[in-house]
Amino acid sequence: MSIIEMTNVHFVRNQQVILKNINWTVEKNEHWVILGLNGSGKSSLLKLIMAENWKTNGELTVLGTRFGVDRIPELRAKIGIVGSFIAERFRPDIVAENLVLTGRYNASMLYRAFSDTDLDEARGLMRQIGADQLIGRIYGTLSQGEKQLLLIARSLMINPEILILDEATSGLDLFAKERLLEKLHNITQLENGPTLLYITHHPDEITSDFKKVLLLRDGQVFNHGTPPEILTEEILSDFYQMPVSVNIINDAYFVLPKKS
Repeated sequence: MSIIEMTNVHFVRNQQVILKNINWTVEKNEHWVILGLNGSGKSSLLKLIMAENWKTNGELTVLGTRFGVDRIPELRAKIGIVGSFIAERFRPDIVAENLVLTGRYNASMLYRAFSDTDLDEARGLMRQIGADQLIGRIYGTLSQGEKQLLLIARSLMINPEILILDEATSGLDLFAKERLLEKLHNITQLENGPTLLYITHHPDEITSDFKKVLLLRDGQVFNHGTPPEILTEEILSDFYQMPVSVNIINDAYFVLPKKS
């Protein structure tokens, strides 16, 4: 079952072509990594999916919603997003499970009445993804990695069908990044869990949970396929426009410039 279908999609803003001729299909539970350098169009592609940007040309369908034909507001409630930019929206004194519960209302604070049952649901979700050690903690006292894990739990409160992780490991040290990637594995094991779209410019973050890779360069799809097909020295050297070496260590892909 296809949950995202793009056919010849273009996006132009202020007479500048941001995305050009995007053809891409995502199947349910087919977790993807979108890999590209800064300025490649990754965030613009995501905003098209979330209906924050509007395609200029082409055909776009997300979760059965055809852009330009069907109603969009209902679609936004089916997509969760996690990114370091969201972390700044919350008061530092909010309790962890209260923050998770705000995901249900797409707010930064709990402006509506809530019950102990609601909080128990938030705590249960935290336990499901391995964040139970954060229950009862104050948001402002958490590390950056702990905050990101909490935001992931928050995004799951609406039971999204698609979960977008936009540079989710930004600002994390080596060990915090590894712990966060391990927690993402828990999400892929959830019954009726979301399809993940993981945006990064670090190939070493592509774990075995991700079955497909989309290479995006200069607003165009450069290549796509399974990690073994795409993450080769030949393809990546062409993609980065400079010779690179690829080393696979513990199923992680480490890409480095080749020394002349």
